[in-house]
Amino acid sequence: MFKILRLFYILFPLAVILLMVSMSGNGFYLFGIVCYYLGVILVAIKQKIIFMIPLFFCGWFWYTYGFGVHDYVFFLFMSMFAGAALYQLAQNAKHLTTSVLPENKEAREYELKIEEMNAKLKQYKQIHPTTVITPEIIDSIRNDVFFR
Repeated sequence: MFKILRLFYILFPLAVILLMVSMSGNGFYLFGIVCYYLGVILVAIKQKIIFMIPLFFCGWFWYTYGFGVHDYVFFLFMSMFAGAALYQLAQNAKHLTTSVLPENKEAREYELKIEEMNAKLKQYKQIHPTTVITPEIIDSIRNDVFFR
């Protein structure tokens, strides 16, 4: 399911926006592909607050010139929103398919310990960027997380 959604959010703008360009003959819609992937990137790097900038611009534009569904501003904003929404949908599907049922408490605790171990390993890599991660280091982190 996740792989299908990932393929969908990657190929969606290429198919739909290129179809719109060919039907309308207006090449300005190609900027929608850039805005779409900008929305995907902003959500992927967890910078959702930056969405306020286009939202304020769109609010100003619509207040000044009037709201119109056929405006380029609306199309570009909706392209960015669609990119963010489809990426987030794919990530939520990945989380739901890989997470453990909450009824199984032991498996949930194990999953939380694995997440904690991965976070400590990532922290170790940031503190010691030149050190090669060996199985001994991984074992010490695993023992620290699971057997404390």
